[in-house]
Amino acid sequence: MVLFFVLLLMAVQLVTFLAIRYAIEQTAQNSLRDEMRVGARVFRRLLDQNSQQLVEATSVLTYDFGFREAIATRDRDTIASALRNHAARIKASGMSVIGLDGNYVTDTNDESNAGKPYPFPDLIERAAQVGRTSAIRMMGGKPYQLVVVPVLAPLPIAWVSMTFVIDDNTARDLQRLASSDVTFVALEGEQRIRLLATTLPPSRRDMVVAQAPYILNHGLDGMTTHMGTDEYEVLATAIEEAGAHLRFYAILQRDVAEGHAPYLALQAVLMFLAAIALAVTLVGAIRIARRITRPVGELADAAAQIAAGNYDVRVIPRTDDELGELARSFGGMVQKLTERDSIRDALGKIASTEVVEKLLQGQIELGGEERDVTVMFTDVRNFTALAEELTPQQSLQLLNEFLTAISEVVEEHGGVVDKYLGDGVMAIFGAPVTRPDDPQRALDCALEIRRRVEGLGPSLASRGLPNPEIGLGMNTALVIAGNMGSPSRLNYTVLGDGVNLAARLEGLTKRYHVPIVAGNRTRESVTGVVWRELDKVRVKGKTVPERIWEPMGREGQVTAPELAMLARWHEALEDFRARRFSHARAAFEVLADERGYLRLVAIYMGYLRELAANPPGEDWDAAFTLYDK
Repeated sequence: MVLFFVLLLMAVQLVTFLAIRYAIEQTAQNSLRDEMRVGARVFRRLLDQNSQQLVEATSVLTYDFGFREAIATRDRDTIASALRNHAARIKASGMSVIGLDGNYVTDTNDESNAGKPYPFPDLIERAAQVGRTSAIRMMGGKPYQLVVVPVLAPLPIAWVSMTFVIDDNTARDLQRLASSDVTFVALEGEQRIRLLATTLPPSRRDMVVAQAPYILNHGLDGMTTHMGTDEYEVLATAIEEAGAHLRFYAILQRDVAEGHAPYLALQAVLMFLAAIALAVTLVGAIRIARRITRPVGELADAAAQIAAGNYDVRVIPRTDDELGELARSFGGMVQKLTERDSIRDALGKIASTEVVEKLLQGQIELGGEERDVTVMFTDVRNFTALAEELTPQQSLQLLNEFLTAISEVVEEHGGVVDKYLGDGVMAIFGAPVTRPDDPQRALDCALEIRRRVEGLGPSLASRGLPNPEIGLGMNTALVIAGNMGSPSRLNYTVLGDGVNLAARLEGLTKRYHVPIVAGNRTRESVTGVVWRELDKVRVKGKTVPERIWEPMGREGQVTAPELAMLARWHEALEDFRARRFSHARAAFEVLADERGYLRLVAIYMGYLRELAANPPGEDWDAAFTLYDK
């Protein structure tokens, strides 16, 4: 739960942070570019104001009466002195006076220029038209800002030209006002760039020269470029066109990282707040989760113990909220389950598991239905003799050993113990739950019971008791299965002639001295078993005789000699039923000495003696009539 909420918060914060960061980056970039545009307008305004100030400073000299008198008299020494004094006062690079003929009268930078033509007649012409002018020109390979002002008396009698060099100092002065790095470049022709002045460090100057053509073509409205590892926002602005092949530009540069610094600080604040929110959420989620997971964990542990069969577990409600209510409900459920299992356990000792389940589900009703089932009756031989040598308590203990072993085998094979009959058991295969292989299960169960009871012999012998024997009768038939009794007290059982026959067959195990006797339908319904036919019996009240069989063992487990004797026995039995009595007597006499055939031979020799004394009629069917129940 904590992980879910923390991850959810982190995901929300991450998405929010990315959205804010994107918005900040876009805002910062747009803001920086807008600042650059504003800076460019300020820069141009500063250049215009600077030019105006220079023009006004120059005009102060031209209005001086003494200066005009000196020009009128061509007193070069006085003119030169006045120019130098004025240039020093306003920190001009140089001043000169040009006559109306367009030639230098004097020049503070180079006195040898006197009488030579002024190199920029277009500026004099422009000053004549508008009264004064300012421009940028290259002089001696350096850029200068020139101011040309007429000397009026009252008509122009000469022109005063004042120059101011444009260098790195000029760029730095403008940088402080424009809040951006300033680079002056000259574009000669179409591609040749000359760096005039810049505030950039030496390591960046070659880079700006290399990128200048692209910047001048695409950066007039602002653009982003890289200089080394740093990112810059740049904007180019034209400041002067000195001719067809010479133009001057100012390039403003702003370090993006520096411009984004306030936004990065905001981003850091947001990250700090997000971290605090995450920490607070984590602490709160852990506390809330503990309030939830601790009682839920206790309930889970209690449920696991209940699933393991421990109903002594208790869950104590710790709160009055929904979890407390859940704990109280859980406690009530445990109590009900304890009562239910107690009832189930008690009922399970007197009824089958399937019947108990239906009873607890309220599905038990009086009545029955036809079911094809296999019914088994068992009886422990010699138990009376065993009990005579034991105390009543020891007899009961021994009986419980037999019944426990038999019941366990029945339940292991999917059968139901219907009831206990003294030292015997009645078991059902096929009701209340029907399986397609119920007869096979019943026979496998009978063989296992025989093996299990015989296995008790050594234990009894060690206690000085005789070996037990088992008598087991089983029959497969259509019976009535259901709840018999009254609504207040009932019993799930089966009724019918098939049940009675199974009980009679259990009694016949004593007559034939065999452990198991099965009806003919059971024999026909199973596979993988070697059978020995015992006899044909007619139950009292029935006209059709029943062939009865003894399972000798599973196929592959019966030895070849035993199979050979079994074949001879079935041949003798066939001779007997075909009225070949002499052949049958001879075969029986041969088998009389074989292990397991003595009792059977004695029974059939008795039949032969009776038939010899009372020959059978035409309706004789070789069946033995069972008069005892």
